[in-house]
Amino acid sequence: MNYLLPIISGVLTGLAMPGNLFSFLIWFSVAPFLYSFSKSKGTFERLFKVFLYSYSLMFSTLWWEIPVLSKNIPEVINSFPGYIGFFSFLLMILILTLPYYIIWFLGELYFRKSRVINFKSITLFSVFSYAAAEVLKQFGDFAFTGGNLSDALYLHTGFLQILPFTGTIGLTILILLVNSFIAFVRERERLKYAIIIIGSLYVINFAISEKLPLIKMNENAVKISVFQTNVPQEVKYSDNMWNSYVEISNYLQENNDKTDLLILPEAIFIKDIRESEIFRIIQEAVKISNKNWIIGFPIYNSEKKEFYNSALYLNKSGEIENIYNKIKLMPFAEFLPYENIFRIFSFFKLVNYYTPGSDYSVLNLKDKKFSVQICFETYFPEVSRNFVKNGAQFLIAISNDGWFSHKTALLQHFSKSVLRAAENRRTFIQVSNTGITGIVDKYGRIVETLPIKTYSSANFNVPIESKETFYTKYANIIIIIILILAMLFSLI
Repeated sequence: MNYLLPIISGVLTGLAMPGNLFSFLIWFSVAPFLYSFSKSKGTFERLFKVFLYSYSLMFSTLWWEIPVLSKNIPEVINSFPGYIGFFSFLLMILILTLPYYIIWFLGELYFRKSRVINFKSITLFSVFSYAAAEVLKQFGDFAFTGGNLSDALYLHTGFLQILPFTGTIGLTILILLVNSFIAFVRERERLKYAIIIIGSLYVINFAISEKLPLIKMNENAVKISVFQTNVPQEVKYSDNMWNSYVEISNYLQENNDKTDLLILPEAIFIKDIRESEIFRIIQEAVKISNKNWIIGFPIYNSEKKEFYNSALYLNKSGEIENIYNKIKLMPFAEFLPYENIFRIFSFFKLVNYYTPGSDYSVLNLKDKKFSVQICFETYFPEVSRNFVKNGAQFLIAISNDGWFSHKTALLQHFSKSVLRAAENRRTFIQVSNTGITGIVDKYGRIVETLPIKTYSSANFNVPIESKETFYTKYANIIIIIILILAMLFSLI
């Protein structure tokens, strides 16, 4: 039982994540780990418990990656066998546990021989050491914020109103406070207090959700068309780019909606088509539509000999007005981290390794400013935050989620758009190849989504927002404070 509690805790926490089981689990799922960790008898035991918890958490959160790596990608690009993909998944999960070892490191400072442990000190240590781990998950070549505690509550709109002030770390701290209380309160009072606290929180969540105002459209609102292309990956990654064009050509030719902007997903094509006949046909379609377009495909810079994963912004004349190059690339699929160590994993490259972009460029549409980010960039709060600081009045993400067989993966990805919308008080639109395509209002309420794995489109009215939230302005200070408090509560 000594080492079983962290595993149970990790699995329960993973099952609370979007698309898995019940979000309700998040209020007590971390408590067994915190309790077990506090009862550890030495350095190795604490280290091993952090490993067991974090590995089981990430495994039960990201289980949907197993068919992606062992079946879907191998069948399409045919560069490695399925069993290699499975073992690579196990290694990937191991890498994703690294930030959690800050809990072990801080625990070595806290559980020293001279320490007098009481309810207050163990609670504060547990809350902020874990919060520090989630902060560190945002940084480095292996950065990935999947499995953050706050993800579980993406549908709880009342709780999301914490985010404009603290970001998701504030919601994580609230969750950890409840879990720590349950872990360390006297056993005979545990159930009673858990029911009272969690019940009260849900009443508060409901009350706040009901009091949030409706979004009023004004004359400054932008009308946007979105197109969920639903092109199979085996078609997209075939040698003939015309195959992809044929899959979407009917919509492009019939797109006569009276809107200001059309958004297509990431990687409509997997090669640079700017010099091709296909692109000239698309330019003509843009002119006929009489609207600006966003379309995603890789581009090649012949002077620098570099590839970029890009979103192109075309004006009504079909001319390229701006290009955003993806800044936060996915390790192994889009770039190879620590090449000297991980060179043997280069077979995971889907098409090309890309060079990261450097500019959080804001686009202009009838004097309204907006931004576009690409795929898993929504997992990184600083991307949306930097766009808003540069003047973006609404946010867009384009994605190619066609690799994922299970809806859980799509829900976990889309949940990040909900969090980014609430953090920055900006309407957020995600447009994906197979879904989830949808719009989220500035309070984090999901306004509309399209059916997944369908060839479909929709029109959205998007209000314009200009004010920056406290979190948008001071997120870096909040991060520093969390790390300082984590160290402080480990030492005092």
